Amino acid sequence: MVKTSFDALSYYKILNVRPDADDETIRQKYRELAKFWHPDHNSDEKAVDMFQKISVAYDILKDNKLRLKYDLLSIIYSTVNFPDMNALSLIRNMHGQEDMNLRAFHLTEITGKGIGHKCIDKVYYCSQYEASGIIKSITKHNWTYGFLGITAIFANIKAIIQNITRVGNKKDNLLLSIHNSLVYVAEGKNQEAATLAVLAREFADNDAKNIINRYIDSLNQTSLYSLKPWNFSTFRHQQLLYPVGLVGAVALLLGFWSAHTYYKKARFDTGVKKVVVFNDGKEVYSDVAVARIFDIPVDVYDTNQLYHVTEKTDALHGADESFDVYKPIDEGTTVRVTGHTLDEKWFRVMFDNGEMAFIKAKYLDKGIGKEIPIWSKIYKER
Repeated sequence: MVKTSFDALSYYKILNVRPDADDETIRQKYRELAKFWHPDHNSDEKAVDMFQKISVAYDILKDNKLRLKYDLLSIIYSTVNFPDMNALSLIRNMHGQEDMNLRAFHLTEITGKGIGHKCIDKVYYCSQYEASGIIKSITKHNWTYGFLGITAIFANIKAIIQNITRVGNKKDNLLLSIHNSLVYVAEGKNQEAATLAVLAREFADNDAKNIINRYIDSLNQTSLYSLKPWNFSTFRHQQLLYPVGLVGAVALLLGFWSAHTYYKKARFDTGVKKVVVFNDGKEVYSDVAVARIFDIPVDVYDTNQLYHVTEKTDALHGADESFDVYKPIDEGTTVRVTGHTLDEKWFRVMFDNGEMAFIKAKYLDKGIGKEIPIWSKIYKER
């Protein structure tokens, strides 16, 4: 048996000839095999099937146009997905439009789902505008949802690498250009067909180029359309921009959070007064017993820090229930806030007599309650 290549349906193999065999050789081989396997002379149970296969193979290979078409389709299709040679339809862009300047992009989209994941592996035929959009969309999807599953993590890493390395994939673009070229030939559009055939050579190896060159010669077309060149490196770089931007955004947020935390700590460290007064007048500065209070400057002309007590409660000497009671405070009493704890659960307030104590924040509401006496030290009119 003669070894053959680009023989998706094994027509050359069935006739036991090389792909470069001349017409006479093919005719002689067919006669020999047809005579041997003819059911009238061969009782083998496989005779009918073999005779039919030989006849089908010869019907294709004896016709130079059909043979060349078969050779071209064998370059881009396998036995499994070989199309009907007489019913090829045009591959269109993602919007269903006819476009000679398409390119193929083999992209994988991963969606993490807890333990597992969902994978969509597909070849997209795109215009330059569409290519940018679909690559951006799938890249964003993979980096956003592709790691949300146990098995998804490794599958997504593989998908991201493949999506970058497969940009400009020769096999997929060779299929696109040859397939559509053959459709144009069937429609009598030889100029379009020749333009795509020349493009196909850019994606073909040497063996495939020999067949494509024969095809181009058969079209006898000297005038070609001008196609806008594609820069595939742009689409590779585009896939790297999203993770770089994502990492940059995370770094920026972390930097902002760190700076904010540092500023807040420094602000409280410089603005906090350690004030703890017990009923005997003793001051304590132990880190355990100290109430750390953020100081608010007193401006007797400012009403922004005036609050009123919403219900009767006790004012304490410190910002904790364990401190002694300064005195009971009636509902509606107007006070000035002069400080608060870091968690803002306790407010230090000033009373009309100028003394200060602590009241829980939940018992205070912003604004003036009962009328402020003229002699009060918490507020003066200008």
